[in-house]
Order: sequence, then C-alpha cells, then structure tokens
Amino acid sequence: MWKTDWPKAAVTADTIVVLRRILRDWCDEKGHLADSSEGGRTAKSLIEWYEFGVTDECELARLIRDDIKIGDA
Repeated sequence: MWKTDWPKAAVTADTIVVLRRILRDWCDEKGHLADSSEGGRTAKSLIEWYEFGVTDECELARLIRDDIKIGDA
C-alpha cells in the first residue's frame, strides 16, 4: 500500500483565528452550533483542507460552504 505524507503547514495563533472565523461564519449561515455533530464534522474537514495545503481563507470558506471533502476533490 502506498502512503503519501504531505507537508503540513504550521498551525499558528493567526491560523486558529482564521479557521474559527470560517467555522463560525459557516455555523451562522447553516444554523448549527460549533460543538454540534455538524459543526465538528465541518471543523474536521476544514482542518484537513488546511493540512492538505489550502491556506487561503476565501478558498477554505468556499470548500466548506460547498461541502467538498478531501476524498471528493
């Protein structure tokens, strides 16, 4: 089985602020709480995209808004 290790961007305090803002905006738009199962699923997907290398706030927000998962891309 092949395994690919992608270089992961460091998670900084500024990164956390951005990721929280994206998640908060998504939750507000969808009517979910961040600590709901939907919020947790979306937060996980958001972190996966960031670790995959997507660091642009607008692109991350679009991926989350359009509910695109790493396996879907």
